[in-house]
Amino acid sequence: MKKVLILGSTGSIGKATIEVIEANKKDFFITGLVARSNENLLLQQAKKFNVKNICLTESKNLEEKYISEANLEDLISSDQVDIVVAAISGVAGLKNILSAVRAGKRVLIANKEPLVAAGKILMKEAKRFNAEIIPIDSEHCAIHQCLTNIEKKDLKRIIITCSGGPFLGKSLKSLKNVSVKDALNHPVWKMGSKNLIDSASLMNKALEIIEAKWLFNLESEQIDVIIHPQGIIHSMVETIDNSILAVMSEPDMKICIAYGLGYPNKIDNSSSPLNFKENNSLEFINIDQMDFPSVNFARDALDLGGIFPAVMNAANEVAVEKFVNDEIKFDLIFDTIKHAMDEFKREEILNEPSLEQIISADEKARLISLNFIRNIS
Repeated sequence: MKKVLILGSTGSIGKATIEVIEANKKDFFITGLVARSNENLLLQQAKKFNVKNICLTESKNLEEKYISEANLEDLISSDQVDIVVAAISGVAGLKNILSAVRAGKRVLIANKEPLVAAGKILMKEAKRFNAEIIPIDSEHCAIHQCLTNIEKKDLKRIIITCSGGPFLGKSLKSLKNVSVKDALNHPVWKMGSKNLIDSASLMNKALEIIEAKWLFNLESEQIDVIIHPQGIIHSMVETIDNSILAVMSEPDMKICIAYGLGYPNKIDNSSSPLNFKENNSLEFINIDQMDFPSVNFARDALDLGGIFPAVMNAANEVAVEKFVNDEIKFDLIFDTIKHAMDEFKREEILNEPSLEQIISADEKARLISLNFIRNIS
């Protein structure tokens, strides 16, 4: 029986993970639950599944029922944990993920930001400590499945699909005054607010391009993006003989979570099967038809290398939070990212940054972004 620690248990991915584990009680049990601030739900989950190890990262409450973040690090590295599900939004869970990797655990990564900021270090350490990193966001999970039986020499490119979000077909200029509610109204997926806004801005594709580079050891030119509004094909892989493999399913995160928990075996995920009679029309649209600069940010960050993916990500996190709080307009998300990246271009470029230098760049980029927003608001 595998022992599972869930980082971000009160979010959409965390709750879906619990559902999958409930459907596979003979094979998995929850050994630890970690949340940022949703104390009520965390305590409900802990009580229902009799979990003793619980941590609330943004609480100063030192009651005995909570373990400290230092003790969380020890728990992750102990034999009480086999699998770590990383579902904390943003780059916040990076240190916990690195601890799990260095302890040789299986790490299921749902959030893109840690691999964007420090993908090279995480993948290097995974190889060094014989850890498994399995992506459970739908696009990279699909690619992981397709690549399982393909040799690297036979791979031509990967094609990441993109729903287009709630603003498909609209120009960036026309979206200046859209509301947060409009941006959160995704036509396909139900996710946390950060992921939904990233989908609306297409910054989720920027993050996914960089994530794919490190996960699958690819060059930027081997990673393409295409809009597929139905969200049925989750990504594709093209081989050198021009054949294409694709993963198709209903848009349900439980499928990806079950894939990661059970890999290489298949387990029950309590999802609905794909109905081809209802989904009998699949569309594909060139992403260039949307004039958002998101993908260009990713290409630029990869070309510059070093700390730039972390800078791009940090600026986006700051801008998204400000937008969700109704403090800035939607289009200012892109202006903030561009400003932060331009500021760092004036400095010495670090080609092989350490984790400490990446964290320092992340913190500096956040300050630059906050000051930029403050000065123009």
